[in-house]
Amino acid sequence: MTGEIKRSLLVFIVGAAVVSLWTMPCLAQNAQTYYQQGLEAYGAGDWNLAIQHWSAATSLDQKSAKIHKALGLAYHWKGVGEKGKESCRIALEEFQKAVSLDPQYAKAYDDMAGAYECLGDNDKAIQSYEKAIALDPKLKNSYYSLALLYKQRNEIAKARQLVKQGDALPEEAQEDTDEGWYIKFMTYLAWKSLRPTLDELRQ
Repeated sequence: MTGEIKRSLLVFIVGAAVVSLWTMPCLAQNAQTYYQQGLEAYGAGDWNLAIQHWSAATSLDQKSAKIHKALGLAYHWKGVGEKGKESCRIALEEFQKAVSLDPQYAKAYDDMAGAYECLGDNDKAIQSYEKAIALDPKLKNSYYSLALLYKQRNEIAKARQLVKQGDALPEEAQEDTDEGWYIKFMTYLAWKSLRPTLDELRQ
C-alpha cells in the first residue's frame, strides 16, 4: 500500500469517526423529540399516533428501555380498545425488550403483566406482577392487580392479604406516561370498575 493511499485511508477513517461522533447526539436528540411527541399523543388517547412517534424513537434509540415500555403501553391500550390480540402481542414484545435492556425495571414487569392479561395468560400475568413487586415492593397497584387475579383463582385469603398490603402503601410515583387528561381518565374508569371487587376483599 503506497503512502498516498495510506494517508487517504487515514483521512477517511478520521472523517468517519468525526461524523459518527457528531451524529450520535443528533440521533439521541431526535429520539427524545419523537418520545415527547409520543407522550402528547398518548396522553390524549391517540394510540396510533403515539405508536408512530415511539416507533420512530426506538428506530433511533434501540437501547432505551423507557421508550420500548412506552411503545408497549400504546399497543396495549390499542389492543384493549379494539379487543385485538395482535396489538397485545406486540405490546408484550415491547415490554420484553424493555426488561431485557433493564432487568430491574419493575414498572415494565407490571405493564407486561397487563399484556399477558390482555392475551388471556393469567398465569404469566401473576408471575410478572410478582416479579414487579419483588423488584419494587412499593408498587401499590401491582398488589391490587395481583389480588384480582388470585380472586379469579378463588384464592381468597391470598387476594385479601395482597389488598391489605396495597392499602398500607402510599400512592405510586407517577411516570411521564401516566400524564395526559385522556390516559388519566381511562385509568380512573378502569380502577373505578374494579373498586367493588377490591372493597369486597377488604371485608
